[in-house]
Amino acid sequence: MKKTANGAVSKREPVPQAERRRITRGKLLDATIESLVDLGYARTTTVEVGERTGLSRGTQLHHFPSRADLLVAAIEHLAEERSKEFEVELEARFEKGDAPVDAMVDVLWSMFSDPIYWATIELMVAARTDPELLEKLEAFERSLGGRIYAAFKGRTGQQGREAKASFEMTLYFMRGLAMERIFRQNEAHYAHLVKRWKAQLRVLLEA
Repeated sequence: MKKTANGAVSKREPVPQAERRRITRGKLLDATIESLVDLGYARTTTVEVGERTGLSRGTQLHHFPSRADLLVAAIEHLAEERSKEFEVELEARFEKGDAPVDAMVDVLWSMFSDPIYWATIELMVAARTDPELLEKLEAFERSLGGRIYAAFKGRTGQQGREAKASFEMTLYFMRGLAMERIFRQNEAHYAHLVKRWKAQLRVLLEA
C-alpha cells in the first residue's frame, strides 16, 4: 500500500510472476559466478550459493534441481552478459573513431583480464573431466566467439579464412595471457605483449 499525490491510499502493483522468476534466477546465477571467482569450482556448492543469495533451499531447487543445472545455467548467463558487454564497448570505441584492430584487441583484453574471467577458467578446468560441462562450455565459447567475430567483421569488412584464423589466434592469445596471470602478476608486461600483438594482427589482416 502507498499514498498517492492527493493522500489517497493505492494498492502496490504486484510484480508479475515471470519477472519474479527472472530476478530470482539472476540472483542465483550471479551468486554462482561470484562464488566461482572467489572460491573456485570445488567450493562452489549449492549451499554456498544459497548463503550468498539468502534464498531458501526450496526456492533454489525449484529453479535449479542440481549443482550441474546451476553451473550450466551460469555458463549460459555469463556468455550472454559477456557478449552484450563486448558489443556495447566495441561500438563505443568505434564511435570515438578508434582503429578497428586496436578497439577489438583492447576490448577483448579488458574482458579476459577482468576478474570475472576466473569463473570461466574454473569451469574450463572442471570441464576436462565433466562431459556435460564440456558440452556447455564449448557452446559458450562458440557463441561468444561468433558474436565477437560478427561485430568485428561488420565494422572492418574483414572476412574469409585468413581473417577468421587471425581472429581465432587473437582469442587463443588472450586466453593464454589470462591463464598466465595465475602465475605472474605483471600488468605492464601484458600491456606490452597486447601492443605487440596488435601490430602483428594488422600485418596478418593486410596480407
